[in-house]
Parts: sequence; C-alpha cells; structure tokens
Amino acid sequence: MTFKRVFSLFLIVFITETNSTLAQDRKVIQFSGVLYSADSAQRVIPFATVYDFSTGQIAISNFTGFFSLVCYEGDTLYFSTIGFKTQQFIIPIGHHAEKFIANFFLSPTFYMLPEAIVYPWGSRDQFPYAFINTPIPDDDLERARKNLNPDYLRSLALAQGADPNINARMVLNNYSQTLYYYGQAHPISLLNAFAWSQFISDLKSGKYKNPNKK
Repeated sequence: MTFKRVFSLFLIVFITETNSTLAQDRKVIQFSGVLYSADSAQRVIPFATVYDFSTGQIAISNFTGFFSLVCYEGDTLYFSTIGFKTQQFIIPIGHHAEKFIANFFLSPTFYMLPEAIVYPWGSRDQFPYAFINTPIPDDDLERARKNLNPDYLRSLALAQGADPNINARMVLNNYSQTLYYYGQAHPISLLNAFAWSQFISDLKSGKYKNPNKK
C-alpha cells in the first residue's frame, strides 16, 4: 500500500471521527416543514429532495409538500427539485425546543430554449418541387359547388338504398295481394287483354322512351 493511499485512508477516518464527535456534542432536532412555490403560496411542491449536507440524510416531501427528518443544530440543508432553484438553510444553534418547524418558499426557474424551426421537407432542394406540385385545398365556395353538382347528386341518388317506408309499404302491398287471392290461383297478366291494350297504347305514346337519349 502506497503512502498516498495510507494518508487518504487516515484522512477519511479522521474526518469521520471528527464529525461523529461534533455530532454527539450538538443537540438532536426533529426538523419539519412544508415547501411552497415562491410565486404562489397556495402551490405546494411535492416530491422535493431535502438533503442534510452534514449527515448525508435525505428526506422527500410528500404530495402536500410536507417533509420531516432528524438532524443536528448547525446542519446545512439543501432543498432541490426540478423546476425550482436550490435553496440552502442552516439550522440555528441554541434552539431550546427539540422540534423545529418552518415553511420554505422555493423560486421557480425558467429555461429559455433556442428557437427551433421545423420544415416538412428533408432539404431546401425539395422546396421548389413541393411549392409547385402541392395541391391547394378548396375553399368553402368551391366545396359547395362540388356538393351541389347535378351529376354528383344523381350518383348519390342511384347509390342510395331504398327508403325503409317504401320497403314496408311494398311488403304490406304484397301481403294484401296474397290475402286477396287466398284459396285461388293468381291471374296471369300475359293472358289479360286489357293489360296488353294498355301496354300497346303506352308504347305508341312514347312512355317507355329514354328522355336522355336523342
């Protein structure tokens, strides 16, 4: 073992024994308190770290900001958490009571990040192509014209299924026809002279012509 290692070990043992001796001479205090934000007394700081630099003990504030730990007079405490500045506090010496209670207000910190500009293109060379070929969305007037286009409305009408009321009426008509001819054979329209006469008359008058065909 080298001289440097022996000296380091001796120094560590000496400092530890010195701190232990000094700690025995000091008074033990139950240190408690609540952490608040300095910008609002109604805002507590939960899950903050309370570190005793003299003894190495650590306490964590609960969801209401309350903390408690055992320490000695003259100990140096640090309060730290994300979003707030670290605050130092030294327990006063000569405190007569065995408990010390205090509220602490931590100042919030703000970090200004540098400006970041996000582009939808991988490089500047892609911008001219995107500027020329990107489709421009329609405005409200153009969308209204497309929705009221007769061809578009006709296609919607053809694709639309039958109305429930019409279907129900058709089923009821078929059922009534079935009841009307109940117990006898249904008539055949191919042998109905009046039906043939009406069909020929309608055919001559052009009733079955396609109006769109010229």
